[in-house]
Amino acid sequence: MRKAQYSVRRLRLRALLDAAPAVGERLGPFADLDSSWVLLARVERVAPDVVEDVLMHPSVGVWLSRALRQVLGTVTDATPLWSEVGWFHSVAAAVAVRSGLACDVVVPVVHGAVTLPSVGSYLLPHRFPVGHATLRTTPGGVVVEVAGRPAPVRREPVKRLRVAARGRAVEVVVDDLDPYREFTSPVPPAPLDGAEWDEWRKLLGEAWDLLTSRHAEAAEELSAGLSAVVPLAAGRDVFAASSAAAFGAIAMSPKRSATEFGEALVHELQHSKVNALLDLVHLHEDDTWPRFYAPWRDDPRPVDGLLHGIYAFVSVVEFWHVQRGRVPAPLTRRAEFSLALRAHQVGTAIAGLRGAAELTDLGRRFAAAVSVRLAACDTGDLPTDLVATVADLTAEHAATWRLRHVRPDDDAVAGAVDDWLARRPMSGAFGRGEVVPTAAAGDSLLAALLRLRALEPGEYDRLRPGRGPEHAHLRGDRQAAVDGWVTRLDAAPHDAATWAGLGLALGSTALRRAPELVRAVHRGVAARSGAPPPPVDLVTWFDRATG
Repeated sequence: MRKAQYSVRRLRLRALLDAAPAVGERLGPFADLDSSWVLLARVERVAPDVVEDVLMHPSVGVWLSRALRQVLGTVTDATPLWSEVGWFHSVAAAVAVRSGLACDVVVPVVHGAVTLPSVGSYLLPHRFPVGHATLRTTPGGVVVEVAGRPAPVRREPVKRLRVAARGRAVEVVVDDLDPYREFTSPVPPAPLDGAEWDEWRKLLGEAWDLLTSRHAEAAEELSAGLSAVVPLAAGRDVFAASSAAAFGAIAMSPKRSATEFGEALVHELQHSKVNALLDLVHLHEDDTWPRFYAPWRDDPRPVDGLLHGIYAFVSVVEFWHVQRGRVPAPLTRRAEFSLALRAHQVGTAIAGLRGAAELTDLGRRFAAAVSVRLAACDTGDLPTDLVATVADLTAEHAATWRLRHVRPDDDAVAGAVDDWLARRPMSGAFGRGEVVPTAAAGDSLLAALLRLRALEPGEYDRLRPGRGPEHAHLRGDRQAAVDGWVTRLDAAPHDAATWAGLGLALGSTALRRAPELVRAVHRGVAARSGAPPPPVDLVTWFDRATG
């Protein structure tokens, strides 16, 4: 996969150089791309491994993808075209510096720094945001000149980390400098301080010890495929992330334990593998319309997003299937919850792919292989209360998703309204509905309380006795929960979380299967008759139609 990605990256780089003359007049001091191409070619003749290592640096892939799209005019971006395309000179300079070849290259200054991928950053005084400088190699080292004069720069070398255990090692760049490290438009360097660097080294070492001892296959994959870890700020709401353009890189927020760190590494590397696979084979026909339900997300996903998810999360299921019996006692419940939740989610997603016309034969084999791996992770001995909590969580999430993103069939709505007003059983079909993505997202209070009770029962007990239908549901007081949800519907008859909660309290098949239809008929009856139907009576009427 890495070899294939290197081939793809070289092709894209050639495409960028071929397309750049069309915008040459907009590149300013960076217009002479041929000189840096020649520099790359010179180094490749004597040190091809250096060229490959620099071009395969994850941030180079992100930059290349962005620059190519800008040159081809397929996207517009706030980053100036001249600066983005000009970063090619930084790539060439990095190759020259690492190979010891003399060079004299005009390079961009981004966020007050000259950064060479896989080498490090040269921070300029006063941190002027953008511009250009000349980078020159001399017998005494690298000199950065601004306006013809050497600048007093502070060098921040790239952080490299190698950890080993049980005869297996992994070597990564801990990237806190590169402008493209977060897979986005350029960001400023954010060098870790001593304590932060020590913590990242400690956690990676502990995670590697855990992976080599209990997850040997995952460790073997990571040893071959992981090349960079990108520390994100502690306040960022990102557990971990990867990018199709950055093979082998994982960005993550600080983790509380080696177990969390190891889970993030295992999970995100799967996305790199799928991205690389999709450059080689077709798992599905071209279809970017987001219409599939992914239980781990609030928004609809295209078919490739769902394939990514099932492959990445089945590895998480396997991780927790091994881990749950080997964590300290205080963490056992969290491990069992993670196993139960992810296994249920992956199973639901695989079921949603069955019969998908978008899948090729190879795509169907891919999904079937994930299903086999999931079946091998036995979850039959998990605590019954956790299994029930996961069932509630996933049912509530699925119903809320449909209420937010599925538009019911107009004929099905009209027919059901007619049937209700005529006081006869529902005679028509439910209809499939149409997925129309909206911006609505976020956890409900019920979901948050279910998680809290499962993972932090002591904290949950401090909230009792709580008021409202969410607390009534968790107490097992079905009637109080139903009454509470109905009262809320009187005030807000369109609220998705309320309809989903009512469906759980009633154990309604209709509110699991097509909650958007039930809500639409409730509104349609109110519009036609001048008064909304009693929600419980309406749901009961729909449930009779489901058999």
